[in-house]
Amino acid sequence: MATIVLVGRPAVPVRYESWEAWRADVTRPLPPAPLVAPQTASCALCWGQGRLWHEARNGEGLVPSECPRCVGAGLVLRGP
Repeated sequence: MATIVLVGRPAVPVRYESWEAWRADVTRPLPPAPLVAPQTASCALCWGQGRLWHEARNGEGLVPSECPRCVGAGLVLRGP
């Protein structure tokens, strides 16, 4: 009897001919995926958030503004 399971994100239905085939596929380790591209790094000014928090004009709390170094992306290119 065939088995259908959802794999990955977004979830995609995958059909296996048996549970043994599914177990064999699941037990193969996947290489770790990098968190960011190799030529980029998290912005040191905003710590990768893409925004900086400043005091509100009326003094009641904080308001976000775009990071001037990474322009809101949270990532910067590494130097050579």
